[in-house]
Amino acid sequence: MKIIFIISWRNIWRNPGRSLTIIASVAVGLWAGIFVTSLSNGMISQGFETRIQNQVSHIQIHHPEFLRDRNTKFDIPNAAEVFDMLDNKNEVTSYTGRTLVDGMIQTASMTKGTTIYGIDPLREASTTNFDTTIEEGDYFESIDRNPIVVGRKLADKMKLEPRSRLVLTFQDVSGNITAASFRVTGIYKSLNTMMEEQNVYVLQSDLSRLLGKDSVINEIAIITSGLEESTFLAGELKEKLPKLTVREWMEIAPDLMYIHETGSIMLLVIVGVILFALAFGLVNTMLMSVFERTREFGMLMSVGMNKLKVFTMILLETSYLALIGAFIAIWIGLGTIAAFSRTGIDLSAVGGDSMSDFGYDALVYPALDDEFFYQLIFLVIIAAILSAIYPAYKALKLKPAEAVRKE
Repeated sequence: MKIIFIISWRNIWRNPGRSLTIIASVAVGLWAGIFVTSLSNGMISQGFETRIQNQVSHIQIHHPEFLRDRNTKFDIPNAAEVFDMLDNKNEVTSYTGRTLVDGMIQTASMTKGTTIYGIDPLREASTTNFDTTIEEGDYFESIDRNPIVVGRKLADKMKLEPRSRLVLTFQDVSGNITAASFRVTGIYKSLNTMMEEQNVYVLQSDLSRLLGKDSVINEIAIITSGLEESTFLAGELKEKLPKLTVREWMEIAPDLMYIHETGSIMLLVIVGVILFALAFGLVNTMLMSVFERTREFGMLMSVGMNKLKVFTMILLETSYLALIGAFIAIWIGLGTIAAFSRTGIDLSAVGGDSMSDFGYDALVYPALDDEFFYQLIFLVIIAAILSAIYPAYKALKLKPAEAVRKE
């Protein structure tokens, strides 16, 4: 059987021009597939991590009634105990408690609905890196009384800038309407423009005072060291906090779960389509080889080479061409990904604003897992086998007595 491997290898170099052409086409096609796939995977991964870090978090804890009514009075009564519990969990990377109020924001020229987040600046910064998003002004530093941080899109819409004055109106925990004046201390820039326009951030101490209660925590957001750790911790918290609602990220944002589960399949589909197209080139090349070597195949079968060995030889020749092209594509693809993973690819010129509407950064860093390349090699082998079937069938249909007489 070893001799078949050697003969097959030599056969593909009998016509080096044609073999190199098909190897080049496989390499270029697969490299394009790898690069596009790495770009898509990088975009999906960045969007996933951004939403987890800045919006969803791995785990959220609420009062059960707050999720139904979204009334500030439904706070977490034992928030301090929950904080102490989280401090002793190795799975927890960071966490923060928030006060959430729906209200109105008003300036001299405009009134608009808004969601008011009362935050602890230090905890919020360690959990969501919110302090790094400040584009203009500062992070609760320059204003002593009632500072507020607003989004860039909201600031542009309401003509706000650092030290601008605005009024927030909302209900306190007793249901009474209350209003207070705030001054803009900073303007943040988010990857999610809807978030920029909707959410404003104030000090938790200021908001709790205006709500008429010492401490109001409506939401606890937790970042864990990984997805497996979040599942384990969520299960434990549900047992220990039966009177509270503990939700993991896939419950909070089912669309993220869909992206997480189907992302890798979608990437393989992209490569599969490219391989399907390349398979026609392989079929054409091997058919030409079979027709050119009709007499040769007739002689081989006349001297006793069985049909299995003929099929194996054609299969090996097809596999050699496909695998050489695939390994070249992987080698170039890894180099390309490594180069752009440091600098990123700026897509702002082709829809950067629309990308930010959905929480994606215009600067994309290509990335692929090692597992993808193992799956790619498997798909290449399958494509080579399928591409060899028809040419091999044509060769096996040859009648040795007739084939040896053909010129």
